[in-house]
Amino acid sequence: MYVFLTGATGIVGSHLLLKLLQAGRKVKVLVRENSNRTVIDRALAHNQLQADNISYVLGDVSDPVSLREGMEGCEEVYHCAAAVSFDPLLTNYLVQVNAGGTRNVVNTCLELEIEKLCYISSTAAIGDVKIDGQLTEKSAWTSDKGRSGYSLSKRYAELEVWRGREEGLKSLIVNPGLIVGAGNWGESSTTIILSCENGMTFYPSGSNGFVSANDIARFCIEGMDKGWFDGRYLLISENLSFKCFFELTTGAFGSKSPRIAIPKSLAKLGQVGLKLLEFCRINVFSITSQNIDSAYRDSSYGRTEALSTGFKFTPIKVGIEECVNRYLKEKG
Repeated sequence: MYVFLTGATGIVGSHLLLKLLQAGRKVKVLVRENSNRTVIDRALAHNQLQADNISYVLGDVSDPVSLREGMEGCEEVYHCAAAVSFDPLLTNYLVQVNAGGTRNVVNTCLELEIEKLCYISSTAAIGDVKIDGQLTEKSAWTSDKGRSGYSLSKRYAELEVWRGREEGLKSLIVNPGLIVGAGNWGESSTTIILSCENGMTFYPSGSNGFVSANDIARFCIEGMDKGWFDGRYLLISENLSFKCFFELTTGAFGSKSPRIAIPKSLAKLGQVGLKLLEFCRINVFSITSQNIDSAYRDSSYGRTEALSTGFKFTPIKVGIEECVNRYLKEKG
């Protein structure tokens, strides 16, 4: 019996694929016709695995017909596919892909009577009311106002999974923090790792929760096997300041650590300029105004629910070192 996996060309999806194969599972992988499968090929080579137990299915989460054809005969679904952007102009697109695609996945699971679904959500879908100084799974979502398009799309997608639960679908929902792991180098959260390769001087004053992609994959597979289908789980190895995270990452590269904090007032001034460019639909930088908000936000997340399962997280320093070593090896 096969497992169905979406988003296998992303960071989390490629790590999930590896763990599933190492567990002896057969995996149907949904890919678009023009998908870059380099991440999968590199991951297989790095772990000395063959592709014998992978069956590729051409399609898209936005296409219910391809989902039905791919998910036929599968007993479990891992849904990782998502569009990621913090460009305010792409909000409608993000909601269409992330929420609409998840709706299609949930509906197909129900239609085919697939027993279990694992959905990779995000801390972006967590509410904004702190409990004992931290955001937790139980934090209330008070308003959509001020939320990024990505945050809204992941919240709406998660609501589709909750709706599936009400209709009888067993589902595991995980909310990872900033992800540390190998992927398409220079894309998604790998850009944070690569920014440290040649050393850093400046750093933003915010903080966030971090987790390794390996831990996410391990938690998801274990949770599906053991039936962790109540509530949802924040996956956070450690809450760190960006300064601390960049020190760990530059240390892994052996490059210069950051030492000068960029004043928030100066960053906010630059943010005004970015918002003006975004209003004029001009995109000439690799960051957006919403990226600056994230860099200066002090975010700390609880992980009581995940720890209550007995799961042991990998120290983020170890996850960073594994990621950097993998990058240097692949870079040659």
